[in-house]
Amino acid sequence: MRFIPIADIRPPKNTFVLKGDLGKLLGKLEPYRLAITLEGDQGAGKTQLAFQLADAFAETGRTVLFYSLEIGANSDIIVCNRKDHLSPRNIPKVTVTEESTLKDVREGARLFDVVIIDSWTKLDVDSSEFDKLRKDYPDTIFIVLFQRTASNKIRGGTKPLYDAGINIEVVKADNTFVNNYAVATKNRYGQTGLQYNVSEKVLQ
Repeated sequence: MRFIPIADIRPPKNTFVLKGDLGKLLGKLEPYRLAITLEGDQGAGKTQLAFQLADAFAETGRTVLFYSLEIGANSDIIVCNRKDHLSPRNIPKVTVTEESTLKDVREGARLFDVVIIDSWTKLDVDSSEFDKLRKDYPDTIFIVLFQRTASNKIRGGTKPLYDAGINIEVVKADNTFVNNYAVATKNRYGQTGLQYNVSEKVLQ
């Protein structure tokens, strides 16, 4: 067992803030064991927000691997999200796959700086594996989407929401999509309660 005198702990030198309103929403990030969960109703805009996060992290120079387990890698939806949410200069830094096993995710975590999983349910593994990923690949940033059941519960249990540094709820305000917003319900790095309009890509 290793004990560290608190006086010996120094602030990390590699903290960073994403550009724009996403940066304001998330705050100053520390990449060590950073995991972000996105949860919300179907049609709220979780995938769109995930692509916006992919663009924002790619803007920092990081490589991003997007596990498109819900819709597949060759869907027109992927093409539309690329067009709407990825800037041309960041497209070369983003890779999409539909490989869907935990072994595949672990391989991706070894090769890429940021791993996005859409969604965790499709991996068909216990929720305890979420925290193992964070600890086994502490320098990889994980962004993981979770679906809700008809009874408004998180599929697979809420344990990952406790393990993650940031939990974002994506709210379906109405059927137009233009009013849907994301709000950080937990944030170890910044404020909670700020509302980010997913369609307009701005804080409300």
